Amino acid sequence: MRTRRLIITALISTAMTLTLASCGSGDSVAEYDMAAGPEAAVAEAPMMDEAVRAPEEASTVDSMQERSIIRRAYVSLRVEAVSESVADIRALVSSYDGVIAAENVSGADADRYATVTAQIPADALDAFLPDVTALGDVESMDISSEDVTTQVIDLDARIAALQTSIERLTQLLTDADRVEDLIAVESELARRQADLDSLTSQRAWLSDQVAMSTVTISLSPITRVADVETPGFLSGLASGWSALVALVGFGFTALGFLLPFILIALVVAVPVTVLLVRRSRRRRKVEEWAGSEHGDDSSA
Repeated sequence: MRTRRLIITALISTAMTLTLASCGSGDSVAEYDMAAGPEAAVAEAPMMDEAVRAPEEASTVDSMQERSIIRRAYVSLRVEAVSESVADIRALVSSYDGVIAAENVSGADADRYATVTAQIPADALDAFLPDVTALGDVESMDISSEDVTTQVIDLDARIAALQTSIERLTQLLTDADRVEDLIAVESELARRQADLDSLTSQRAWLSDQVAMSTVTISLSPITRVADVETPGFLSGLASGWSALVALVGFGFTALGFLLPFILIALVVAVPVTVLLVRRSRRRRKVEEWAGSEHGDDSSA
């Protein structure tokens, strides 16, 4: 009993001073047992060997297991009616056992735009894309892949190591006969269980991403260009007549605008002109009379 108590005490004191690294949790437990003494280290040797072999086994599994690939696709379409195309996409996704993850529709009538994000089973993605692109004119399409096989294997190894560690702590919890030992083991067990739950959630998320491919579909209306008729003789004649009528109308408008100014100019300019003409005539008569007088004096 004294030897067991020493082992538990040494295990707990060492565990409280180390930060658990999830990938090395099996090695950490082995270190705790080494601190408990040679006898405990020998007793726990099979568990330590198992933890050391975990990465090697993981690399072996890496070469044998199927690759884990996350595939995503983005499609941009021009369609006749955006609302009807959104309904068609919903039906198409449902026929492939997929789900609509997000849907956004903006604008109204001919200026309506939409974006639909769907989750499609990965093995059906290659068949789904031709069906969805058949709903309109393809502007662009992008397909990407991400290999997460290494992450999956790493998470599986860390989860397995944590599960083994939790099982060993659970056994120590049943063997502990002091309150201090129970509290310490329960605290460490709770911490490792939280780490296990976190890793398990990450593994589940990766599995979902691998199993279901994300497809984002952008929809916009087709822009129609108005038909332009080829001009002919009659259309040219009509255009010329319209231009003439517009020119005449502009002339009358300009005349109406200038007429008040012309009238005012005439009222002022006519008397001034008459006065200037009279002065000019009078000056010439004076000059002629003066010239004639000068001629008579010289003859005498």
